[in-house]
Amino acid sequence: MTALVIAMFWAMTVQAQESQDSIESVNKLVALQEVVIKGGLPNTRLKAGAMVTRIEGTPLAQSGTLGEMLIKVPGMTGSDEAPEVLGKGSPLIYINGRKMRDASELKRLRSEDIRDVEVINNPGAQYDAQVRAVVRIRTRKQQGDGLSLDFTAANEHDLCYNFERPQLKLGANYRQNGVDVFASVYYFHQDYRQYSTIEDITRTSKVFRQYGPYTMTWENDQQTYTAGLNWQLSDNHSVGVRADLTHYLGGKNQVIYDEDVFENDALIDHLYSHQTSDETKPLGLLTNTYYNGKVGRLGIDFNFDYMRGGTDTDRENVEQSRVADDFIRSKSGTDSRLYATKLVLSHPLWKGTLEAGTEMTFALRHNTYWIDKITIANTDADITENNITAFAEYGCAFGQYGNASIGLRYEHTLYDYDDAMNQDFLHRSMDEWFPTASYSIALGKVQAALSYSIKTERPSFFAMNDAVTYISRYTLQAGNSQLLNERLRELTLNLSYRWLTLTASYERTKNAITQWTFIDTDQPDATLVKHVNLDKPINTVSAYLALTPSVGIWSLNATAGIEKQDLYLDVTSPQGTYRVSCEKPRYTLNAFNTFTLKHGWRFDVNLMYRSSGYTYNFYNDTYNLRLGLVAQKSLLRDRSLTLRCAVLDCLQRNRVNESSDLGYNQFRQCNRFSTHKLFLSLVYRLNATRSKYKGTGAGKEAQARMST
Repeated sequence: MTALVIAMFWAMTVQAQESQDSIESVNKLVALQEVVIKGGLPNTRLKAGAMVTRIEGTPLAQSGTLGEMLIKVPGMTGSDEAPEVLGKGSPLIYINGRKMRDASELKRLRSEDIRDVEVINNPGAQYDAQVRAVVRIRTRKQQGDGLSLDFTAANEHDLCYNFERPQLKLGANYRQNGVDVFASVYYFHQDYRQYSTIEDITRTSKVFRQYGPYTMTWENDQQTYTAGLNWQLSDNHSVGVRADLTHYLGGKNQVIYDEDVFENDALIDHLYSHQTSDETKPLGLLTNTYYNGKVGRLGIDFNFDYMRGGTDTDRENVEQSRVADDFIRSKSGTDSRLYATKLVLSHPLWKGTLEAGTEMTFALRHNTYWIDKITIANTDADITENNITAFAEYGCAFGQYGNASIGLRYEHTLYDYDDAMNQDFLHRSMDEWFPTASYSIALGKVQAALSYSIKTERPSFFAMNDAVTYISRYTLQAGNSQLLNERLRELTLNLSYRWLTLTASYERTKNAITQWTFIDTDQPDATLVKHVNLDKPINTVSAYLALTPSVGIWSLNATAGIEKQDLYLDVTSPQGTYRVSCEKPRYTLNAFNTFTLKHGWRFDVNLMYRSSGYTYNFYNDTYNLRLGLVAQKSLLRDRSLTLRCAVLDCLQRNRVNESSDLGYNQFRQCNRFSTHKLFLSLVYRLNATRSKYKGTGAGKEAQARMST
């Protein structure tokens, strides 16, 4: 695959260079027009409390995939496969008003198609109370009807371990007389590897210490088929339907522990554990049906979503040790169903607009777990969660005195957990209110916005599963059906001046969900890792400064920031109780340098740095540094062919050393990730047009939690 892309890169470069030079005068005119557009508005500005970054006509438009572009947008960080909003974590992403349902869209959509990106770091009442950040993406508007095609071929070649991650995508769109039909097929081979060393110390009447390497490899193949229809009935009415089918072609996961076991500093055992998991899934289905329109002055936005999915896993765990060899088999399975609907009504009122609506989500998950080890119970559990929501928000403009909004969201959550095998039953009903408020104003050339909200974080279905999972004879893992929801209060300030943007926030989190280690009562020499709520609130302050200057051929997107939490824990050990401080701050520095040259050439030097520091009760004692070098060439008269070559994680410093002190147990895990890669891609688009799909989806947060 790598050789094929290199050959295509060379051949097309030679063939297209002659025609490229012949239209250089046209390119100069286009470039001049872009300069005129660019001078009219800063790249990032505040709009109603959100940070809006223009992509079209800027170097960000040539960033590659949507994921590669998002991490360069001011206020964002993370990786191209998992972008994050600084200080807020993973955002809810909308594309032209439609919720992004499949993370592979981060690879399928191109940055050239994006008009602007809106980062909302304190969302209002319309969004789920679990949503701490929203990213709204608008694509460029293309003119004309007819057929358009796009094709992408790419590969990631690991330079350390010599494996490949190819991907292919073919898409088509036909538009005529208000009807828009679209379809695509996407294939991706996932190959992920992690290499770690683990030290685990358990203190009871004895002191057990385990130390050695840990290796995890994960491979799977999947294809995603997407098809849909939009119908523009009139200027004020449109309807549509979209279906995503995921065909999982099989996956294999291998985990290897190879560690020495010490008792009171004396070597008593060497444990080699090789766990192999084969995973199968039925055909996954996600559908969205929408109506978007206006009746008089009343705006209507209605969505209905249905999701079906599941996973079946067969595991074999071969253990060899000086004490005794063991062969353990286990099976687990999940089956999920979700129905969700959302209705948003809007109407002008006085000097602003009133929005009100409802969102209802009904989710069912069935979990099973079987193991041929009599000391661990099997599980056959049904988990049901129903969420009914009502919300209202009013935004008003006061001219030179700014804009203000206030909102309120009510959520009724009904949760049932029923394990028929263990006679375990939990019924929980919750009624919660979530107010929001914001104010924004222009103070000369400085734009300012202040917002306040109350949020929540519900545990995933996996975290609430009481089933004990066997890791090794010394380590077990379980969820906790008694977990409480996290409760967060957030105050966020945004300031913007020309190419400078400052974001500062204060957060107070109660019932924070984390993992804790206990001594297992049935096996006193083994530890049980379990999800728990911390009994102390966590106060966190953060500040991030973004800079987006541009001089000649060079442009910079840089972010510098700090995040610090106020947390200490009183932990118990055989020696007594002592205090652990978890307050060391974390620093962030991202610098994305772009050099745009003639003849369609572009070069990027991307640097991302994260210092050591605490996240809840987990401490990362090393820095993380990622350096990427990118070369890109656009070819053909309409720049419809793009070839891209990149070397990722050049310094091989993408690492995390995580540790935690839990009293009876201390552990440290040093992780190295397989991210030192050569990336090659070829993208060709014929008569590209933008989809008119206006579905926004419903029940997105429940969908995300069911997938974990």
